[in-house]
Formats: sequence, C-alpha cells, structure tokens
Amino acid sequence: MPQQVEHAAVMMLDSITDDDVGRKLRVAGRMLTYDPESTLVLLHDASSALLVDASLCIDLEAMHSVFDSPSDRSKNPNVDHSWALQRKSYVWVVGYLERADDQLPIPILPAYLPAPDINPSIFMRALIISPAKDLDILRLHAALTAMAEVPPTPYPV
Repeated sequence: MPQQVEHAAVMMLDSITDDDVGRKLRVAGRMLTYDPESTLVLLHDASSALLVDASLCIDLEAMHSVFDSPSDRSKNPNVDHSWALQRKSYVWVVGYLERADDQLPIPILPAYLPAPDINPSIFMRALIISPAKDLDILRLHAALTAMAEVPPTPYPV
C-alpha cells in the first residue's frame, strides 16, 4: 500500500501560536522580503508576519536561471522560482512550523509598512512555495473563520 502523505492544515498567519509547533501547515501571505543568503522569507498578512526558511525549496541552479534569458532557463519546466523576485506578491507556503534554537534575525522591513507582529522564536521550514496569483485573501480569511465557527459533524461509529 502506498504511503499516505500527511495533510497540511490551512491557517491564517494571525492564528498561528506556539501550540502549532511541529504541525504541517499551509499558509498564504504577502512576501515582503527574501534574503538569498539566509534563504529567509518574511510572509505578512494584516498585522501578523511569519519567518519562512526557504532553503529546502531553492534549487540554486534553477534560481540563477530566473535571471537568465528565457532560452537559457532551467530545463525543468516544473521549477518556478519567480516568487523570489516578486516582492509584495501573495504566495502559498506548505511546511512544518518549528521552534528556532536562537531567535532568527528579523529582516529590515520596507519603510511603508508598520511593524507587524513577528515571533522570532518560531518559523516555518517550507517544503513548497508557490505563487498565489488569483488569491483573494479576504475570502480565504472569511472561509476559514466560518469553518472554525461550525462544529464538527459527529459520525456514528
């Protein structure tokens, strides 16, 4: 029998707590910063932000190909690192929430942004980062809020 993949719980950034450490999550947010040296992404939504370690998602050869002309790009059409160049765009991130041994450095924030609520002791180790071009973050937030208000359906055993 094939091995089952663990599902990722969809959450908004403002609902992530220390109790979620160790869980596989799927979050959406606006990517404010990406530091290629540390591979840290700062994901932001409303007044909350989350540090994301993108090191498992980065194929350095493909990453360099983003800067090349289209004819010179990676031979793998499934590799898309364009998200790393698109600041302030929405992305989906799937990964595990982890606790940092030492507090992670908070990237320098853009001047136009008020300081978001960031917990530097937790971060997400991303497995997948993908652009979310058609994401309506307000509808997502409303849907997740509505789902939390509906009690789970009990099934007979």
